[in-house]
Amino acid sequence: MTAGLTPGDAVSNYAFNLARLFRQWGGRATVYADFIAPQLQSRAEPSAMYRPTGNDLLWFHYSIWSDNVQRALDSPDLKFMDYHGICPPRLFAGQNAHLEYLCQHGLEMLPSLAGRFTQYVIHSEDSRQILQGHGFPAERLHKIFYTFDTAKFAAADDAELSASLSQLEYVLLVGRIVPQKDIGALIDIFARLSAARPNMVLILAGTRDQTKGYAAQLDRQIAAYGLENRVLFAGQVNNPAVLAALYRHARLLFVTSEWESFCVPIAESLYFGVPAAVHDQEPMVEVAGPAGLVFDKRRPDEAAAAVLALLNDPARYAALRHEATAWAQRYNDDALERNVLRFLGQAFELNGA
Repeated sequence: MTAGLTPGDAVSNYAFNLARLFRQWGGRATVYADFIAPQLQSRAEPSAMYRPTGNDLLWFHYSIWSDNVQRALDSPDLKFMDYHGICPPRLFAGQNAHLEYLCQHGLEMLPSLAGRFTQYVIHSEDSRQILQGHGFPAERLHKIFYTFDTAKFAAADDAELSASLSQLEYVLLVGRIVPQKDIGALIDIFARLSAARPNMVLILAGTRDQTKGYAAQLDRQIAAYGLENRVLFAGQVNNPAVLAALYRHARLLFVTSEWESFCVPIAESLYFGVPAAVHDQEPMVEVAGPAGLVFDKRRPDEAAAAVLALLNDPARYAALRHEATAWAQRYNDDALERNVLRFLGQAFELNGA
């Protein structure tokens, strides 16, 4: 059960992957949400349809406040809470009042959830520290790395697009065009990269619809740098073949987010052997691991210099690509199955089952 299900959303994909695993093991699994995007309505049911029996397992995803939180708390089923982090409300201030409220209320209610679920799932050490700071029992916190559906990329191929992208030198961002991603910081860095490598392009793959004021602000920033032909907005990419092509031919994935709970695009990028250039903040640094180029986005000159030094050193760049492929193994489908099985074994043992 989760707050909402939308195409391309990390929590949504993860919830569907967990349901797939339970069915694969011979179990019965239903995904519930308060909001279900039209494209996903055949794969899930409204939270109001949930009927607890006292003999089932409720895997509840908490990332924002929603009406189904109380439904989960009232359930007599065995309950796990999967904590995905909550975006700081200030990042929606002046952009989306509804999301600002849901994040604020979600944070305010977080301490009240300590001890209300049997076990808790986290996805980073950063989340562990947050929950422990709110009084969640350390012995009930279990870390499972996020994974992504590698199967969707296995047969994904857009030969025509790949041929075009292979002729470009570009860096990539995959994610919603929202203040949380601090794309303004990325544009500041890219302006310096472009001055040194005039043919380089920045591709931004993500929807611009949620915070239109912010999108307009970015357009003005791009125009001020004279980068209108160097910064390309690809829109939200749900086609695996298109997304695979974008990842495969990128020089680097950039993450300059003000906040992330995990950042699945890092894991996806590493799967294609593409290193991640990330702002020096958790959990991005943990997720990128040895395949990450870490910089301080508040110092764009130094950040650009670090990126250029890497791109100008073929041997070092090749070594980082090798690290990316190796590190990505912890985020694939097999890893998810191993980690969930281990967690369930620990959880049921602790619960006396």
